[in-house]
Amino acid sequence: MRYINFLICYLGYVVKTVISYSEFSLLKERSFTLINRIRMKADSSSYNGVSSVSSSNKVFGRWEEQHGNYILHPKNPDQKTEALIHFLGGALVGAAPDLTYRYILERLSDEGYLIVATPYDLSFNYLQTCDKILEKFERIAPNLARKYGPIPVIGVGHSCGALLQLLISSLFPDTPRAANILLSYNNKPISEAVPLFEEVVSPLFTTIAGGTSNSTEDESYNGVRGLELLLEGAKITLEGELPSDDFLFQLNRVLFPFSPIPLNSIIVPSLVRSTLHKAFFSPTSTKLRETGLLPILQQTLLILDQIPSLISEVADGVLDFTPSSASIEMAAKRAYRARLTLLIQYDTDSFDETPKVESMLLEAEKIMRVKRPSKPNMVLERKTLAGIHATPCIPFGVETASKAENILGESSAKEKLLYKNVDETVDVLVKWLQEKLM
Repeated sequence: MRYINFLICYLGYVVKTVISYSEFSLLKERSFTLINRIRMKADSSSYNGVSSVSSSNKVFGRWEEQHGNYILHPKNPDQKTEALIHFLGGALVGAAPDLTYRYILERLSDEGYLIVATPYDLSFNYLQTCDKILEKFERIAPNLARKYGPIPVIGVGHSCGALLQLLISSLFPDTPRAANILLSYNNKPISEAVPLFEEVVSPLFTTIAGGTSNSTEDESYNGVRGLELLLEGAKITLEGELPSDDFLFQLNRVLFPFSPIPLNSIIVPSLVRSTLHKAFFSPTSTKLRETGLLPILQQTLLILDQIPSLISEVADGVLDFTPSSASIEMAAKRAYRARLTLLIQYDTDSFDETPKVESMLLEAEKIMRVKRPSKPNMVLERKTLAGIHATPCIPFGVETASKAENILGESSAKEKLLYKNVDETVDVLVKWLQEKLM
């Protein structure tokens, strides 16, 4: 009967995973209760009468997923496409940019920009991360070039994404940018970015991983594997299925490695499996799909998927990001190539290092003048706007904002749903691009 107790524990985890999303704030407070009320009161139709959730469970509205990128074509096909914006989000939330940055990117799309948001898994090795990002982007670039012609490519990044755009424009010469827009640039060493990293976080992660990711022959002692299985199980159950007997057995081995009564297998009787499927898993998945919450939960799991690999890296002895902050500064000064750069800083952002990157790029301009005096001068501007570090992270679309304004009034909706400062950011970005790219 022990496998039944395990099954009950697993079901409890799944239910907790579904319920806990209501508390997920994406780095700052967002009132999903208010958003859902607005969605229920308003007409459920989306652009051109199409459902707000696309045929693919994991994307939203007009978004498309192609070759690992999230694509958002300009809303009006008859409107001139101004440029392609290649967007990279911040640490962790950059794994699901079509969710975590949905509002700001849809606003830019409405202004006539083609959006390519490339998700990435956070790693302590920034160069490997850049390689993987560019590999994804290059898979989709030829098709977009054939469709839209020779339009400028603008690199836009937020927080860690701004740092990655800086590295791409400094160390990857085969990836030209007409301009870069860096929001809330941040390049703090791990000791400053994560308080008590060496004293608390590193030993904790090492313990969770069972020493190091390579230190044990028995994966049942590895907590990282347990996290991976729990996340994989959550994905399976969100699709309306109970994981296989073999999967449950592997999960049981990892969660209960020292059980006094070891199991050789777990077999869920067909009747129990069928009853759970019909009574709980399938109806829950269907309801989540109908309400539009299924892609949100699925992409939340994509964000959480990064945690096991980060734990493994720390357990293997990683103590800081590569390249170091000093090496990145040196590379930017010597090799930064974007001729047009806009830096955006928010006035109450304690994580921001925009003045630091501004100083680096001013030095880069001086070096470039000496090396290549015939090249046009670099244009570098910095603007300070109202907001905090997470200001660009709005996980709902422009349609929801529009419905909110119809119900609450424009001013009240912007205040309650916290996108007033994002609108200001979009206005500044669009105005600057129009002036510089003319």
